[in-house]
Amino acid sequence: MAENQEINIVFASDDNYIQHAVVAMMSIRCNTSEENKLRFFVLADNIASANQEKAQASFADRNAEVYFIPVDDAPFADFFVSGQLSRTAYFRLKMAELLPPEVTKAIYLDCDLLVLGDIAELWTFNMAGQPLAAVPDYGIMASHKDWPRKQQTLSLRPADSYFNSGVLLVDVAAWRRCGYGQAVLDLAHQEDYQHHDQDALNKVFYGKWVELPLRWNVIPPIWNMFLKILRKKSFRQKALAARRHIAILHYAGGYKPWEYREIPSFNAAYYRYFRETAFRDEVMPRMDKRRRGRSISRQLWRLRIADFWQGILGNEEEK
Repeated sequence: MAENQEINIVFASDDNYIQHAVVAMMSIRCNTSEENKLRFFVLADNIASANQEKAQASFADRNAEVYFIPVDDAPFADFFVSGQLSRTAYFRLKMAELLPPEVTKAIYLDCDLLVLGDIAELWTFNMAGQPLAAVPDYGIMASHKDWPRKQQTLSLRPADSYFNSGVLLVDVAAWRRCGYGQAVLDLAHQEDYQHHDQDALNKVFYGKWVELPLRWNVIPPIWNMFLKILRKKSFRQKALAARRHIAILHYAGGYKPWEYREIPSFNAAYYRYFRETAFRDEVMPRMDKRRRGRSISRQLWRLRIADFWQGILGNEEEK
């Protein structure tokens, strides 16, 4: 793997999520050669100066820098938001105009993930001249309900693919040149899409993106080995391989490790990197006791079943 590279990585965060973004940054730093300089750009929504200082202090003497780019959220005032989708999710669509002009390529990452592989491998991935690289969303593509709906609303064919927008390798220069970000924003604002900006990204970049290996965005349907994925042999083989060699563990959806400390198998790494940051003494938020109790039992059961299928089907694939 080539070293002595300068790698640009973009996050979008508000004050509530900045410590989780910094944990993600720390996971990158700990798994990438320090010969490679990391430049973290945070598209920031009112992040307290004290938290900005903690983020920057976390990487002192680590050949990494954290830059905060304030974003005015007023233009997004009438965009759809929910408990799982804040206005900061739309900030990434402005990255081409917000990033310094010398930045021509970047990796965008959601805040709720860990990078367990060498980010330099993702950075040097061959984009084949396309403006975007992303990981297919098997959770949606394997769904008997969601996939036909995506085909209808986004004019996709059954053989087409649909990507998850939590991990993106971006040709920033092409985005600037072609105005892709604004095109996605306009579409997300005009259309009543199920997955809002993610659907709009898939619509605008139809035929203009290249697939990343599944291990670079392992989402809950993969690490929980949902039955809908196991039923499809082509999905199953790739899902098993990705689960064995996770490069990015993405806590997408409602499951967050800071709310489920009792489940070590997928949370231990989060706390290991958390303790390396300047946020280590912070009190972590937790959900209410009744909801947490039900959720813990359900998630533990899912993981036990997933481990069972990994053992059975993994051995089957190796024969």
